[in-house]
Amino acid sequence: MLNVAGPEFDFGPVLYAVLQECEHVRRGLDPGEAPERLLETARRKLAEIRESYEECAGTPPYWSDLEREVLETSMQQYIPAAVEQNRLETSRYGLWRGGDPAARALFSLLGLVIGGLIIAAPWIPIFEDAFAFLLALAGLLYPEIKKTFLDFRHSQLLNKLIARAEKYQYDSRIHYTTAAKLEAELDAVGKKTPVAGPRAVAAPTPMRNKERS
Repeated sequence: MLNVAGPEFDFGPVLYAVLQECEHVRRGLDPGEAPERLLETARRKLAEIRESYEECAGTPPYWSDLEREVLETSMQQYIPAAVEQNRLETSRYGLWRGGDPAARALFSLLGLVIGGLIIAAPWIPIFEDAFAFLLALAGLLYPEIKKTFLDFRHSQLLNKLIARAEKYQYDSRIHYTTAAKLEAELDAVGKKTPVAGPRAVAAPTPMRNKERS
């Protein structure tokens, strides 16, 4: 797994670019068409990146490994998470009434009541009466808390996919690389970037002066 085109074509940066494009497209997709359209978007982005990769004298064996990692490993984990994230965003994260002001007021009231019951319970060691008001504030902000948590969980998945791809590439560089495979990739590099050898230049033939008759 020899990348001679440059660090911008490592597994991590390429997967980041593909996922960024998929995230941009994801929000406008229906659940039924999302898996197919996301794979199509990933292939299209890879095709764009490949043009630059070939201009930088990249080798086909490395690109095959990179494409397999993106399409067959990372995208298969990303697509179900993307469909679920779309469902959450469409349903307003499953909040009652979408978290409108009336729902917030009810959440805040429930927090205040629960906080008051906890303070009144003799077997729960709560010594601060403001605890009930903290729960009321948490109820008021509950829609933002839930949305932030679910968005953060989705972002963490994307970061994990990129980190795993980078780790896989790094491990493949130092483990179980056969001499034949390394030689084949080096041969591909040689064919991609031929080095011109020194040209032999014929020395000019000295002209003889004609003898006077």
